[in-house]
Amino acid sequence: MRQPTQLSYIQKKLIDINYHIYGSAKYLEENGYPNTVKDLDKHKFIVYGKGTPSPLSQTDWILKVGKKDSTKRKSVMRVNNIYSLLLAAESGVGLAALPDYMVQEKSTLIKVLPNVDGPKYEAHFVYPQSLKNVARVKSFRDFIFDKVNEWRF
Repeated sequence: MRQPTQLSYIQKKLIDINYHIYGSAKYLEENGYPNTVKDLDKHKFIVYGKGTPSPLSQTDWILKVGKKDSTKRKSVMRVNNIYSLLLAAESGVGLAALPDYMVQEKSTLIKVLPNVDGPKYEAHFVYPQSLKNVARVKSFRDFIFDKVNEWRF
């Protein structure tokens, strides 16, 4: 989820992982669709709690977006993994900041304020130099990059 610092490893960027705000159709019907970042102040939020994975440095950006001072919106639920965040949003608990790749095939989730971009993280394919010419590593690398090239999000 971030570029490695070990220069002795072979590293190739796979993809940028973009985050946006999502909510379930049910939640948005009951609570309204925000038209501006100011409208977010009237909504409920699901966010990461303590123990957030270190590469995700801006996990609470959804609580700060559009705020001019250092205040944050309150969350109604905190979870410690991305899948729980997705499930809570699908269940209608509130709005959540989710990576676009997770929501691609979730017809119950709607992107809120699509022009408001969240943080972007890079995913890298990394392996030691000693595996450079290993056929199974080459095969896996080629497979992964072929799949990434098919993604449309």
